[in-house]
Amino acid sequence: MYKDLKIITLNEKISENFYSLAAEYLPGSDRQKMKIQQEIYPQTFLAAVSGNEITGICFGWKRPLNDGSFVLDGIAVKEPFQKNGIGKRLIEHFEKAAENYGASFISIGSAGGYVEKFYMECGYNPKEYKVWENGSAVTEKVFENTEEYRLYKRKNNDGFIVMEKILQNKER
Repeated sequence: MYKDLKIITLNEKISENFYSLAAEYLPGSDRQKMKIQQEIYPQTFLAAVSGNEITGICFGWKRPLNDGSFVLDGIAVKEPFQKNGIGKRLIEHFEKAAENYGASFISIGSAGGYVEKFYMECGYNPKEYKVWENGSAVTEKVFENTEEYRLYKRKNNDGFIVMEKILQNKER
């Protein structure tokens, strides 16, 4: 772990590096949408900084469903800094910030592999498997529990798992 690591909110000084890291590690991130949401939810746009270098980022915002949920839209840790707890620290700070905005739970979409394991280690539970059909995400399978998720054989590699975490002292 990096002794001088700090988690800070996005600011003018680091803005360009933040968006560059998002573009590199999270293809498809919409810079304009991010900037709009960052104006509304500035505390949920976070950077892990060691010295003068951004080592990781995460960001998200309130979902338009009016159900008390936030979405963690993106999280990335630069390759040489991965597997050192930076991602977990970013998620912890994101969860606190979302809770301060009134979130009762956070949802995340994950395309598979080690990322799903990471989210589960952070307390997220798989809820459903969605696939893309005609440009829209369609639920293919709802999971009743973690075991059902583990046993599920994905029919198509174009899908993603929706994972959720209920925040402290909140109910969905």
